[in-house]
Formats: sequence, structure tokens, C-alpha cells
Amino acid sequence: MTLLTLLLTCAITAGAPGATAWRWPLGPPAPRVLRAFSPPAVPWGPGHRGADLAARPGEPVYAAGAGRVSYAGSLAGRGVVAVDHGPLRTTYLPVRPSVQAGGQVALGARIGVLEDGHLHCPTPCLHWGLRKGRVYLDPLSLVRREVRLLPQWPRGAPPHEASGKAHERHPPSEEPPNPSMTLRDATTATGGAVTGLVLAYSLSFAWRRARARGRFRPPPPGVIDLAHERRLRRVPQSRRERS
Repeated sequence: MTLLTLLLTCAITAGAPGATAWRWPLGPPAPRVLRAFSPPAVPWGPGHRGADLAARPGEPVYAAGAGRVSYAGSLAGRGVVAVDHGPLRTTYLPVRPSVQAGGQVALGARIGVLEDGHLHCPTPCLHWGLRKGRVYLDPLSLVRREVRLLPQWPRGAPPHEASGKAHERHPPSEEPPNPSMTLRDATTATGGAVTGLVLAYSLSFAWRRARARGRFRPPPPGVIDLAHERRLRRVPQSRRERS
């Protein structure tokens, strides 16, 4: 799932007015999901841009939410119904529509019946899609709510004063970081890095000076420094006269 698709799906789930604002397009009971949403990595790539729900030919299909019918008819040999819900659009196929384009539908209103044929699934199914603009989203996010459990601290005790038993139930990795500790650790790490750089530079400078002094140390009496002689020959005559 791409990052944009994931963010839009989370925004829709978080911004939904409530569990009663959406419903399954089949049932009750809730239908069995034959194939889940699997968006492509790129808009033109392969993938599954919707969810396949197990159904029976002739079974009623209902609007997943209140809105306006934007399309109701045949498309590529299959009946299709599309309903606009503000910025969102749900699609249903293959469906023999019982509504007309431009009409308003309420939540749970019957929009048609499932057509016979196994063009999309090996068994009869309803392909349910969800879009926001040109981006395909997971329609199951409209009817499935993800629950996140938070730590429960003892009544009247702040998190840092919780008992050891509470810490056993909630590992330290789940506790929020302390901003002051994070800032102190970052400052310590930065100071250590600067100190290391200064020390390395000082050692390098001292080593180069010691090496330079050793390089120009005069040879013992009676020994000719050939390297020094070669350097003198490379110096122009005018410069040697000035020196």
C-alpha cells in the first residue's frame, strides 16, 4: 500500500461521522470477504482496486452510505452503480440497477440486485470499490474500525509513579519518551562529537609539525642530503641568489 493511499484511508476512517454513517452493501449478516483491497504500487500497475464480497445472484445490493447516484447502467457488459458521498465515491458491480443517475439515496437504500455471472470472481461476488478523486481506497475501512489499546495506569497515580506490576503489564517501550531526557541525551552526544573532532585535529596538527621538523633536520657531518640537493636544483637561480 502506498503512503498516499494509507494516509487517505486513515483520514477517512478517522473523519467518519460514526459507525452508523456506513454499512455493508450486502446483508445482514456481514458478507464474507473473498478478496481484500490490494492497491497497485503505481496508478497503472496491477492490483485489486476494491474488495470482493461473497453474494448470490439476485441478492439485493444496498447503498453503503447516503449520497447521490452518479452512474447507473451497463459498462463493458456489466451493470455498474456509483454513488457520490461528498468527496468519496463507492462503486458496485456487477449490479442490475434499480436507481437512476442523479437520484438521491439514503443509507441502506436498495440500489439493485447482483447480476448472474462469474466474470470477476470464481464464484458469485460483489466487487465493492471506494475512491477519493482518482485515488483508490480500501472500502472495508468504512465498516471496520481499528481499536488501539492504551496503557491503564493505577487510579490517581501518574505514569512515572506506577507500581512495578503496572510496568510489567506495559513494557517501557510503550511509554512516551521524556522530552527533557531526549534533549539532554542529544546535547551530550553533540558535545562528545565536537570534543572528538577537536582532539583529532589537534593530534593531526602536532604530528604534522613533528614530521616537518624531522624532515629538515641537518644531516651529520660528512653526509650529503641528496633530497635537499635535488630541491635546491629545482629552485630557480634568481631565487637562490636572493636567498
